Amino acid sequence: MALSKNKGSFLSIFSITLSLLFVTYAEVNGQTAQLIDDPRFTVDATAAIDSLYNRNNVAARELLLPWRETYPDHPLWKLWEGMELWWELLEDLAIDDYDELFIETMKEADYRARQVLQNEPDHIDALIVISVSNSYIARLHSNRKRWITSLQIGRVGYQAHLRLMEVKPDLADNYFAEGMKLYYSAYVVEEYPIVRPFASFLPDGNRESGMQFLREAIDKALFARPEAVYFLATIQFHYEENFTDAKDLFRLLVDKYPDNGYYRRLYMHTLAQLREYPSMISFHNETFIHWQDQQLKRDPVMESELYYWVGRSYYFHLDSASAYRSFVNSVESARDLRNRENRIYVTQAAYFAGRVSEDLGRAEEAIQYYKIAASQKTASEVINRAKNRLKELDG
Repeated sequence: MALSKNKGSFLSIFSITLSLLFVTYAEVNGQTAQLIDDPRFTVDATAAIDSLYNRNNVAARELLLPWRETYPDHPLWKLWEGMELWWELLEDLAIDDYDELFIETMKEADYRARQVLQNEPDHIDALIVISVSNSYIARLHSNRKRWITSLQIGRVGYQAHLRLMEVKPDLADNYFAEGMKLYYSAYVVEEYPIVRPFASFLPDGNRESGMQFLREAIDKALFARPEAVYFLATIQFHYEENFTDAKDLFRLLVDKYPDNGYYRRLYMHTLAQLREYPSMISFHNETFIHWQDQQLKRDPVMESELYYWVGRSYYFHLDSASAYRSFVNSVESARDLRNRENRIYVTQAAYFAGRVSEDLGRAEEAIQYYKIAASQKTASEVINRAKNRLKELDG
């Protein structure tokens, strides 16, 4: 499939466009050396990316340290700092502790890249850093539901990408960028006509062509491969409703990055969508055994979600005792999480803990958990059900 030169929700989902195309530079006779084609750098950068995605920042930094010591002033390192912060954000979007620092870090990466462009206008490294840093900022604004800001900032990254396509059209990772561009250009226009005036700079899109480019990126890209898998899985799950393909793709990520709790949460959610209840129980056990065997840092967000989903599986199989333990564990896992009142899995787990408590004849415990659910601020339908049950039990 030939590469053309020619966003979530909106452009912000396109935001990751070139997120993992890393090159560096060194001042040699006033020129900036390119390392994108250096196989030594490719090996180290690919391994560092895998370590980052497997939530091992220390290993990633060690792999990149020789390059950082040799070329200490290039903008890649500030971009890398931003990517480490991004994973802290992504693993718990219910809090915003890192938002300001993340945005400032990515802005600094953008600034340093523009300093390079002042002397070398079409420098590939700088174009990539500008595209990536602005696209990540746009994605964060999207996650915070600041749609217009996301579009405006994402446009900066998109313009840098267009120039990069002209300067380096044979870059294999461009398949990922083209796939994202084609799919979400079409998706935004089809599904969100209200934003068309703000997305007028987007090219004509094609959903199927976009997905095909992403498939090619999974096969051919060096640095963008994990993002291609993630976004194709996300597209299949949320937009195409092809849950079986989404499951297979998320499983690829779990197998490749077993220490990444975020990917495990997505995979479990997909199993639940497919109602593969025995697989949900098996995967829950697999995950907790892995965390224990590898002595990994506790991930209460992952724990709470997985306990909830396995509780639903037991609930479906009418195993009330196991369902009760799982729902209670879900609530307890989240007890020390900040902003707990806005966590949907706490609401749902507490409500179902109340339901199962009733099934087991434990009215007082049911009231306890219904009160937790009723005090939440998200999942209004579930909150109302909990309040109704409280009225019934109190009556």
